[in-house]
Amino acid sequence: MPKIKAFKHTSSLPRPTQQQLNDFVTTNNLSLKKSSKQIGAYQQALNAEGKQGLLIIFQALDAAGKDSTIRNVFRYCDPAGFNVASFKSPSKLEVAHDFMWRCYQQFPAKGQLTVFNRSYYEETLVVKVHPGFLKGQGIDAKPNKAFWQQRYDYINQVEAHLVASGTQVIKFFLDVSQPTQHSRFISRYATPEKQWKFKVGDLKESLLWDQYQKAFTTLLKQTSTKTAPWHVIPADDKSNMRAAVAEIIKQQLKSMNCQYPTIPEFEAEDLKLVDDLVKNHKPK
Repeated sequence: MPKIKAFKHTSSLPRPTQQQLNDFVTTNNLSLKKSSKQIGAYQQALNAEGKQGLLIIFQALDAAGKDSTIRNVFRYCDPAGFNVASFKSPSKLEVAHDFMWRCYQQFPAKGQLTVFNRSYYEETLVVKVHPGFLKGQGIDAKPNKAFWQQRYDYINQVEAHLVASGTQVIKFFLDVSQPTQHSRFISRYATPEKQWKFKVGDLKESLLWDQYQKAFTTLLKQTSTKTAPWHVIPADDKSNMRAAVAEIIKQQLKSMNCQYPTIPEFEAEDLKLVDDLVKNHKPK
C-alpha cells in the first residue's frame, strides 16, 4: 500500500506514477474536504500559539493546477494567519537585487502559514532554460554547472536556516504530463470563462518540455533535503492530487503540535473585573 513517503523525493527512485497516487488516495480513503478542515483547525492553533511558522512551496509547469490546489486545500484557513505570495516575472526593482531578495520579506512570521505560488526556484528553472535572462539581471557570469550549484547550495542554506529558526518548509512539485497539459491548454482556449488564462507563451514553453524536465530532475536531486524535502505529486488527476497534498500538509501541521495558549494570571484588580463580567452577564 503506497504511503506518504513514496511521494517524498529520493534520487534513487523514479518519480511516482499517477497509478501510485490513485492507489494512495483510494486505499487511505482520503477526503480533501476533511483534510482541509483539519488544516484550518491546525492553522488556527499555529496562529494562536505564535511560536512556529510553516512555508509551503508549489512549483510546476503551466496548467498543472497550482492555483486551484491552493484555493481548495486552504479554503478553511483563517486569513489572520494565512498568506499566499505569487511570484511571476520579476520587476526592475527585483532584478536589481539578488535572486532570492523578493522572497525574503514574504517568509512567514511566527504563527503564520505562508504559501508560495512559484518561488525562488524559478531562478533555477525558467532562468536555467532561458539563460539569456541573466543578462537582464545584470549577471555577466557564464551559467555553467558551478553557477547553478552555487544557487542550489544557497537555497539549501536559506531553507536550513528557516527550519533551524522555527519555520518548517514543505515543497510540492505538481508533476503534470505533457498530454494532460496540452488538453488543459485546449480547454482554456475553447472555454470562454477560461480564455483569460490562455497564453501562447505557455505553448512556446511547452515546446521546451525536455529542457524543463531535465531542470526539474536536477533541482529535485540538489534541493530535496532531510529538513526541507520535495514531494512529487502526479498532477494528471486534480482531485487525487489535491487530496494527497492536503493529507501531507495536515500531517505536517499535526506533527508541529501547536498548542493554544492558556489564560495568563490576572492582577487582583483585573481578576475582579473578569469575575464581575461572569457573574453579571445575562444571556439573551
